[in-house]
Amino acid sequence: MPLTLSPKARAALDAICDTFVPGENGLPSAPELGVPEAILFAIGESPSQAERDGFTQLLEAWDTRFSTASQAGRERTLLEWADAPEVERRAAFQALRKGILLTYYALGASLVDEALGYPGSLGPPENPPPKTIEPLPIGEDTELECDVCVVGSGAGGGTAAGVLASAGLDVVVMEMGGYYSEEDFDGAELSGYGRLYLNGGGVATDDQSIGLLAGSCLGGGTTVNYTWCFRPPEHVREEWKDRFGLDDWAGRDFDDSLDAVWERIGVSSESSIPSARDYAMRKGLDKLGWHSEVMQRNCRGCREEVCRLCHYGCQIGAKQSTMKTWLQDAHDNGARILVNTRGERILIEGGHARGVEGWTADGHKVTLRAGTVACAAGALHTPALMVRSGIDSPAVGKNLMLHPVLITWGIFDEEVKPWEGTLGATFSDELLNLGEGYGVKYEHAANPPSLLAVFAPWRGARESAELMQALRYTAGFGALQRARDAGEVVVGADGLPAARWALSDFDRNVMREGLDGAAQILEAAGARRIYTSHAGWVSYEPGRDGGRERLLEAADRCGWGPGQVTLGSFHLMGTARMGRSREDSVCDANGEAWDVKGLYVVDGAVLPTNLGVNPMITIEAAAHKIARGIAARLG
Repeated sequence: MPLTLSPKARAALDAICDTFVPGENGLPSAPELGVPEAILFAIGESPSQAERDGFTQLLEAWDTRFSTASQAGRERTLLEWADAPEVERRAAFQALRKGILLTYYALGASLVDEALGYPGSLGPPENPPPKTIEPLPIGEDTELECDVCVVGSGAGGGTAAGVLASAGLDVVVMEMGGYYSEEDFDGAELSGYGRLYLNGGGVATDDQSIGLLAGSCLGGGTTVNYTWCFRPPEHVREEWKDRFGLDDWAGRDFDDSLDAVWERIGVSSESSIPSARDYAMRKGLDKLGWHSEVMQRNCRGCREEVCRLCHYGCQIGAKQSTMKTWLQDAHDNGARILVNTRGERILIEGGHARGVEGWTADGHKVTLRAGTVACAAGALHTPALMVRSGIDSPAVGKNLMLHPVLITWGIFDEEVKPWEGTLGATFSDELLNLGEGYGVKYEHAANPPSLLAVFAPWRGARESAELMQALRYTAGFGALQRARDAGEVVVGADGLPAARWALSDFDRNVMREGLDGAAQILEAAGARRIYTSHAGWVSYEPGRDGGRERLLEAADRCGWGPGQVTLGSFHLMGTARMGRSREDSVCDANGEAWDVKGLYVVDGAVLPTNLGVNPMITIEAAAHKIARGIAARLG
């Protein structure tokens, strides 16, 4: 339900929204479009009372003179927050900016879309197939027995459930999100975020160092990801062996799981049909003489005209998510699947897992009795579930490993229409190793207005509108970085996880080189203006006002700290990792927790390090390998 504000706080919210998007040239303002109401609904849906209270307190403390100031005066106030020396003010500005601009451009107003030249959402699919999984209905407090309870249904949980059920075990899957399929996937952005992503897509560190995106629906991240498939790099697997003693993970046994996953989800390059974005990227890479390769994707029968919005679900069923593959296998082999059911705690007796206790969204208690629990709630919620269950391993929640993404934008003379075509069909590993095995992978994705709205700088309403209206001429190239240094997940008194992460000096230097490389690609591709995702204007026009040196100097002046540059990560790993001892890991080489027998981790949290490549294949293969071991031990 919507968050309720006092008249004073509501007036402040309306004025802030109106300042970010006052509406000009016949376009509606943010308040006229209903942005404040949408934000209050989203905040009201947050599970965190601290987040709701913090938002309310910020608005209650807002200067009442702000509402009566001129547009120029209000903009000055907001920019003072954007550039403030205090992290808290910068973080508050960025949270407001991202929430308001994303909501405005994701609402799908026809007048706004027309001004951008954007065709809007896909609309309901024609003749969608019926749902093929029947979740177990829960209408009262319920207790079930099974061999294995799997908490989570994404890349890890879905795969583990498929392997275990196919081995003849009695499996129950507990998924916090809902069940959506082709008939539900209309490409609408705001509802897509709300239904399919964790906390509606609004997860970030409290200081806005980085935004974190994770799926929260049946199929998890595999339902909403970009379908980009990579095997784990060999140097990463060797690191697992040498640093963590995970010999089996560098050899044939893990290869077998990688091969099985690759085949089951239908990975190939057949669906990587190049778009105008791809041609621009390939032109730049070719001119530089840099590595360029066609993307491998887990799709069957993809059509580029609908691919552009499949990060809100694939409405033609081409994306081979766990929902279409491993979970379907599990369901067909008798597994029971619960949706809208949050795992609250693992039941532990005598140091052994005995099941899971959870609650449905409408308040019914669910108790699953099982001698084995496979935890796949994601790198944020897996450690939180462990902490709520009384597991006090020193490594739980530590080692949050991310792939921070910095987007660099180029505006071209000719139309790019970056929302069109395949999500992304090209990548480059030219700068994959910039030292110690850490570097960046260049990728790009179909770009609806909301993506630019979140990552582009805001230095005033008119300038922001001009950037948005240049969307059709804009391409954004992302530098996906293998960050060396880790953060952590902490669990509050309310039992909810919060991420802490900061860009280290080492990783900042790698990111800076990644920015330089992205600018080189865009310049070689013919971009007439290049700018970054910093909070300030960090840009140059090739051949007119300096070169990349000016861009990098401006980036350094603006800063790389919290609220100074907009970063995002779609890949969260390591918070319950495997290793050689309890002191620096949560699980042994079999994925079993050191502290609780029969408790396994089968999601990205179990990976010892990050990868430097999109991790879906690695996570599914890790779950496949661990689940094979569970099945063998259970007979």
